[in-house]
Amino acid sequence: MSTTTTILETPRSRQFLNSMGVNSKKSQETYSAGLVNFEKFLLKEGETLEGIIDSLKQQKRDIYELLTGFVSYLALAKLSTRTISVYISIVRSYLDFHDIDINMKKFKRKVKVPKIEEEDEEALETEEIRNILLSCNNRRLKPYLLCLASGGFRATEALAMRLMDIDFTSNPTMIHVRKEYAKTRKARDVYISDEATRFLKQWIDWKYRAKAKNYRTYTKNNADLVFASHNKSEEMHPPNLYKRFRIEFSKVLKTVGLDARKDSGKRGKLTLHSFRRNVKTVLSDQISKDYSEWFLGHKKSTYYVHKQSLRGEMYRDKCMRYLTFLDYEVLEAAGKGIQNQLTEKDKQIATLQKELNELRISQQKSAEVYSQIALLKMEFEAFKEQMRKKVE
Repeated sequence: MSTTTTILETPRSRQFLNSMGVNSKKSQETYSAGLVNFEKFLLKEGETLEGIIDSLKQQKRDIYELLTGFVSYLALAKLSTRTISVYISIVRSYLDFHDIDINMKKFKRKVKVPKIEEEDEEALETEEIRNILLSCNNRRLKPYLLCLASGGFRATEALAMRLMDIDFTSNPTMIHVRKEYAKTRKARDVYISDEATRFLKQWIDWKYRAKAKNYRTYTKNNADLVFASHNKSEEMHPPNLYKRFRIEFSKVLKTVGLDARKDSGKRGKLTLHSFRRNVKTVLSDQISKDYSEWFLGHKKSTYYVHKQSLRGEMYRDKCMRYLTFLDYEVLEAAGKGIQNQLTEKDKQIATLQKELNELRISQQKSAEVYSQIALLKMEFEAFKEQMRKKVE
């Protein structure tokens, strides 16, 4: 029996993990990993995950010394600062769940958790996305990347896409994101570009193509995962599918020379999530921050409401051309549109410059008039003084 299984079967741990897994199985797995590491540390201390609760309640152990020791244990294991921070939070939640009070003021003073050094995320430029797509020869990876690059999906959200979730009759094509695979556990409908639609249709047609007699031809099932292979049972689960796509994406990044690592050396500067950041930027710039928050499934203002049809029109008319990377007719049209906008701006600038010049001339004339008036006043005052003297 594995250590993880042992953790899950102890009464207090099982109760805690079941509570943490109500809304997310992934969260339960993360909490389980934290408890596994905590128990490994406790075993070295002559304690167990179950027994430590009683020891703390009976004040046989100091909670802050215990947590300080756990931080040191994790640091010696050469875990990242982010992982250490997560595991400490998990242990605190576990103890709090079992009525072990932790004074946060004392905790911050006595337990020094390594500070997480944030790194700015690498921006994914349009030209880089185009190079990635042009270098991608994988028949199913390419439409997947185009969906990410135009629809702003989280990586697993797109991999969980079923045939029944696609509405090709909508303009633009609308994709239903299932709540089971959304980070916020809330379903939503988003859009993809016409370019992504074309490649997606090509992949689906090829996947269900009629094959020679010696090969099996697969029948469409609305519940089929769009990007899963028929002959690989392990790909029927989106998280497993993600591992495969991440490997293939890494190969493409290496081909185009974009496989640089972050300073920590563990993660690439560009990931599948980088496409989502680019979509967020485009939607915010072209429409609004509220629209982008709704589109990406983030928490949005309760006052921001639009009909679904209007949201689709806004995406199609204002954003799609900026989320198109290989369709040169669209790119050329977008380029002309931008050139026209620049020409119009030039005209506006020229008009403003002309008005400014006229204003300056007017101000100069006004200054000359004021100068003449001042001179006349001085002459008039001098004349009055002369007349006064003559009268005297």
